[in-house]
Amino acid sequence: MTDIGYYETLYLTRPDLTDDELNKVQGRLKETISNHEGEIFKSQKWADRNLAYRIGKYNKGTYHILVYKSLRSAVSEIERNLRFFSGDVLRFMTVRIKEESALRERATSGTDAQEGGVQ
Repeated sequence: MTDIGYYETLYLTRPDLTDDELNKVQGRLKETISNHEGEIFKSQKWADRNLAYRIGKYNKGTYHILVYKSLRSAVSEIERNLRFFSGDVLRFMTVRIKEESALRERATSGTDAQEGGVQ
């Protein structure tokens, strides 16, 4: 049985995050996935939303979605890195998905993955 899996990580950043700050977060995620034999299928800004409850001093946040395949060990490393950026990343969640779902996301992502995120 292979240790490669397909994952989706949703993370929420503060709404006033600069492009440089976001690039640092996304660069670290890309590097982590690459170091764990991974491939990114989709990375994009998903939505700016009002939050159901205040997180720190923020009532709004920006959601980003990352769909990838990698070794299972990448998930804990990605989440460790997202905790490292705790001032910029307000919340995050990773779920394992089926290969078909990941491939469908890659097929439908088009240029969004290159424009709004890690590629």
